[in-house]
Amino acid sequence: MKSLILVTAALLLSATVANAETFTFTGKSTQGMSVGAPGPGGKLVVGATAKIETDLVWASGAKSHSTGNCVAWSAPLGSGASTNGVCYSTDADGSKSGMFFTCIADEKNEQSDCWGRVVYETGPSGGKNQGKVSTVSWHGHTNADGKGGTAVGAGNMS
Repeated sequence: MKSLILVTAALLLSATVANAETFTFTGKSTQGMSVGAPGPGGKLVVGATAKIETDLVWASGAKSHSTGNCVAWSAPLGSGASTNGVCYSTDADGSKSGMFFTCIADEKNEQSDCWGRVVYETGPSGGKNQGKVSTVSWHGHTNADGKGGTAVGAGNMS
């Protein structure tokens, strides 16, 4: 199982505007470590890490850039999904956010459709969006070399 399809999911996270609004984003991931082990029902369970970099464009025209780390793992049998994961990112202004996501990969495990929820930290590290949440969805592609991926998506912060 290509571990990057697990992590292309991860590509989005921080924001830099104070008001609720929609945004689009593009991102890229670089594969880190992956581990596979036998799981329930004999299904191979794979966990993978990745470094991510994301560029957001808000409906207001404001732009944001974030970097972070993700961990993704095989979804449970019968869930209908292929991957679940979590990411933690820091925006260029220092604000931090976490994202929880789920993906469904295609038959070749080269593309995925994903959705998730971004939670912006509270307190000083939460930045302008502290305490807010975003819903997001995106389409990811694994790079031809299998060592990274790209994603394009959209979201709504409330």
